[in-house]
Amino acid sequence: MSSLITQVSAGGRIVIPAEIRRKMGIQSGDQVILSYHDGELHIATRKQRLQQAKAIVKACVDTVSLAEELVGERRAEAND
Repeated sequence: MSSLITQVSAGGRIVIPAEIRRKMGIQSGDQVILSYHDGELHIATRKQRLQQAKAIVKACVDTVSLAEELVGERRAEAND
């Protein structure tokens, strides 16, 4: 499924079809993040955005453990 058609109702409300909600893991009452880019509306869950952020950090940090690096710095400062 690449796209579905839904109708905008009074007050600008739209219904996210059940099939998409299931695939995205959206439950009744959940909050979603809406963003507008290049003339398109994008919907994401908080979990999806968190996973994206983690992937970005992981790519930037490479294989260095920031926790181990911080502990090492603190031990070095304590020994001075």
